[in-house]
Amino acid sequence: MSAITGIFYRNNQEINPKLIQKINDRLSHRGPDGSAVWCEGSVALGHQMLHTTPESLHEKLPFYDEKPGLVITADARIDNRRELAKELDIEDNEYVSDSYFILKSYEKWGEICPEYLLGDFAFAIWDENKERLFCARDHMGVKPFYYYLDDEMFVFGTEIKAILTIPNITCELDKNKLANYLMIVDFFNKENTFYENIKRLPNAFSIILDENFIEKRSYWRLNPKSEIIMDSKEDYAQKFREIFTEAVKCRLRSYSIPGVMLSGGLDSSSVASIAQKICYEGGGTKKIHSFSYVFDDHPDIDERIYINKVLERGKVKSHFIKCDDIDPLERINEKIKFGDQPINTYQTGVIHRSRQKMYEQGVCVLLTGEGGDQILSHGNNYLDELLVTFKWKKFMQNINYIADVQELSRFKLFLNIVYRTLTYYLFQISFFYSFFKKNHNILNKKFLKTAHMRNLDDVVKFRVPHAKKVHYYHIELGQHQLSFEILDQESSAYHIDTRHPFYDKRLVEFCFAIPTEMKVRFGWSRYVCRLAMDEILPEEIQWRSTKSIVGNVSANKFLSNQEMFEKVINDREKVIKKYVNIEKLHEIYTKKSSKNVNLLWRVLLFYLWQLKKNKL
Repeated sequence: MSAITGIFYRNNQEINPKLIQKINDRLSHRGPDGSAVWCEGSVALGHQMLHTTPESLHEKLPFYDEKPGLVITADARIDNRRELAKELDIEDNEYVSDSYFILKSYEKWGEICPEYLLGDFAFAIWDENKERLFCARDHMGVKPFYYYLDDEMFVFGTEIKAILTIPNITCELDKNKLANYLMIVDFFNKENTFYENIKRLPNAFSIILDENFIEKRSYWRLNPKSEIIMDSKEDYAQKFREIFTEAVKCRLRSYSIPGVMLSGGLDSSSVASIAQKICYEGGGTKKIHSFSYVFDDHPDIDERIYINKVLERGKVKSHFIKCDDIDPLERINEKIKFGDQPINTYQTGVIHRSRQKMYEQGVCVLLTGEGGDQILSHGNNYLDELLVTFKWKKFMQNINYIADVQELSRFKLFLNIVYRTLTYYLFQISFFYSFFKKNHNILNKKFLKTAHMRNLDDVVKFRVPHAKKVHYYHIELGQHQLSFEILDQESSAYHIDTRHPFYDKRLVEFCFAIPTEMKVRFGWSRYVCRLAMDEILPEEIQWRSTKSIVGNVSANKFLSNQEMFEKVINDREKVIKKYVNIEKLHEIYTKKSSKNVNLLWRVLLFYLWQLKKNKL
């Protein structure tokens, strides 16, 4: 969770060293362990250092390797150091930094080098012999990379605020981004920001620039046709455990205290349990800290009974964060001032409180259970697939399995699947989609006419009656990248590097390629993980079919803030009326329904963000 910055004047204008220093200083909150810049001619690179791995303690960035004429700045953790060391003929020890592995990979493989890297990374390399800048972002987009590009210059940074430091870069609102944000369909796009001229480099993309040339290139994409067939379900489980263990082990690499988020659900409990096993096998003494949200005033959603089952199995120092009194709007003005864009999650209050606790405990690396649902898959639309492919016997068997596991009515489950399948075909008819859009729109009518909304295909494809296609769409969603960016910025104020084992490229490829019957079986979703965690997870969690919706507490607290909503609905400053249908907003808020919390939060955050911008 270091920070990188850079400028490349494509018109050969010479850079004033004070400018790159100013840009780099703007991200000083991310680099308590060192700050440096490199500047020569029309190119400048900057870095803010946060020590998280043993190797980073000896790392100096930007780094200039004189012999090949290469300069690098990077925010990176490389997980296949051992394999790369053999390929590149360099040593794998704590004095060789991850950024050096990247640099030498570029020296050997050139612009296809990201294909050989595993881990989380965002980096830029200036090749002085080719007079070319090469930048890349990791496979899943865990590390942020924002940039501004025109005919004269290219500016990049880990956060948008660094780019906005440059004089003459405009802050015009991207109205298409806003429209999709307010309609809650912004989880498809991987490039747009709320600033019209500032973009995000998508996951698994690189960008190459020189004076006359620009190319943005995808270096990896999940193969939608990939398949892995094994002899038995035990073989799948064993392979999953092997890859998952390696994914957790790579992310435990830390010079300091590692932490894990532990909710009591299958995903975070699996990460925590494997982390315990790794740290203590062979008599190891490395201590792990766990952090859990608990609710004294809401025992119906409190997960302590499950959390404690995991804690009983290992020597973990546990921390419980009481969330009953946490207001989602706690310190919201400060967060908006610190952030660069409207925050799209009303869980920001509990995230902030947990990071504060981690910082107090000296934790600099945090493993999460993020992505378990999407990467492992619940077998979404598997029943629909069986229905439309006339596999009715198997369809009814699975209806019975799921109804038993989740304690649902067979008849209601059957009707729900039939309804969902019918609406998929109906939504392909533009009339039905237009009717839906017209009657569920929060946007001002004039604004709606000018805004470019996501097309019908993006909305409909999640209803496709084909489980593997839906799994593919879920993995490819831009929502993952956006979540990483939000968590990264929320954690940056507390010098915490968030890491997500379920988003390991090797695990993603494996989970997608295995048969659907290993993702949902006998009514159990995420089946391969449950099977793989045998004798590692407590049975109460391994075969748990439900999970408490802890976000409801934050949602109810948010809805009770009538004074704030009255300010938004009145909009005396006239900052949102030209974008939002105020009458519709008032109607939605009056219902105080939890299903509308996400929408109301987005409107409120945009309102507060616009107020801040107008005052600048």
